[in-house]
Amino acid sequence: MSIKEVKIKIDDKEVTVPSNWTVIKACHENGIEVPHYCYHPDLSIAGNCRICMVGVKGAPRPVVACAQPITENMEVTTKGKDIEEARKSVMEFMLINHPLDCPECDQAGECRLQNYSYTYGRDHGRFHEEKVVKSKATMGPHVKYWGSRCIVCTRCVRFTDEVSGTGDLGVIYRGDRSEIALFPGKTMDNPLSMNTVDICPVGALVSSDFLFQTRVWNLKSAESMCSDCAVGCNTRVDLDAKGNIKRIVPRRNDKVNKEWMCDYGRLSFPYVQENRLMKPLLEGKDAPYKDARKAALEALAKKNVVVLASAWNTNQAFAAIKEFAETHLPGAGIAGYANPGRADEAFPGFTISGDKNPNRKGMQEILGIDADVSLKELAADSARIGTLLLVHNIPGYAMTPELKAVLDRTETVILMDHAKSDLLKYGNVAVALPTLTSFEKSGTFVNKDGIPQHFQPAMEPVNFGRSEVEMFHDLGREIAAAAVQAAAHAATPAGAKAKA
Repeated sequence: MSIKEVKIKIDDKEVTVPSNWTVIKACHENGIEVPHYCYHPDLSIAGNCRICMVGVKGAPRPVVACAQPITENMEVTTKGKDIEEARKSVMEFMLINHPLDCPECDQAGECRLQNYSYTYGRDHGRFHEEKVVKSKATMGPHVKYWGSRCIVCTRCVRFTDEVSGTGDLGVIYRGDRSEIALFPGKTMDNPLSMNTVDICPVGALVSSDFLFQTRVWNLKSAESMCSDCAVGCNTRVDLDAKGNIKRIVPRRNDKVNKEWMCDYGRLSFPYVQENRLMKPLLEGKDAPYKDARKAALEALAKKNVVVLASAWNTNQAFAAIKEFAETHLPGAGIAGYANPGRADEAFPGFTISGDKNPNRKGMQEILGIDADVSLKELAADSARIGTLLLVHNIPGYAMTPELKAVLDRTETVILMDHAKSDLLKYGNVAVALPTLTSFEKSGTFVNKDGIPQHFQPAMEPVNFGRSEVEMFHDLGREIAAAAVQAAAHAATPAGAKAKA
């Protein structure tokens, strides 16, 4: 059923919007800012903070924009003396019992109370009575609560009711003593719990993992994408002055993750700094890139070569593998494998994919390979493999019987990986080339719904690694250079004599 379009005026500007929108959505979609606390585009309307008031022609007083439906020929005013005074009154009431603890609050620098105070706050307080002090609580393993900072916007309550469906939170007490609390017997231990920290407009709900780590104005941010599963949540990566990742938060993409992401993805980044393969290894010892590439090329000159790539690699890596194999490894096989998955975790408003691979679809599109089927077929083949070029890059990979069977019948393994994984324990790993994580390189992943998503590096490389694309180009150039050199030598008298 199509939605009717209607014409309205916002601050004397005529716009056309769907008739099922509210005034605040119409304003925001047309670049007109309306202050708000309780409103969130992915949650139901509460209309309890009252700061989003606007003027509507014909209405006797300002109305709440988040709860006001659109009507044909409506005329909306977002500025004016009565509107400004209404917003200032709301701010004054909200700040009556709010503690002045910005210097120690984790939300400082990102707090809407701070931001709106500059525009709508009064230059002096008129409340001289004793403030109401509310409770503090640990809501779950990743979320803490500061009750005195809470403005009871109920975003978190609606999230647990509508998106996670866990029903963990509710409002207790009344009036200025109202606060958020866990229902008896409940705890926020579900894998969507940290979304409540993101949507809290003040410093009431904070992350236990980020608490007191750093000030947000000292962070450098970069847009990225989560590689923890096949959803491909759009993210923002925040780094400290030393270039270390301090937190990951979701970035809005209505086609993929809206404004949510799971706790697994948020907390998956420690592997970037841990146990990295810093330099190339040759027979288990550090070696220059030149020597490692030479040894790799010698191994690739053997018979029965197979390139085995994981579904954690980018589209660009798969394309480079295909081109390299077709150009320089005639007769070589190309196979794929994946990180073992589990069942999806479905919630009313979000599903965490059980496929723990960011680019299974990309492998299918570019290499024409189903990762699970391909590995099973390779493992079932009893033929001896001369050289296995293993393009890994899966953090925390648990060895599967199928991959072990392939490694056991391989004479020489060339490993491309970002970490010193358990794969290095196999004695047939002759060469290990350090690669980069998805935080340190650019590329494209195709998510479970077939949506290709490109990402750029969010940080400088931790190691002296190179992307898989660069490595295959390096190897290809050396093979081409060796071929040119051999042809030139054959054209000389000495070469012709040797050939004769």
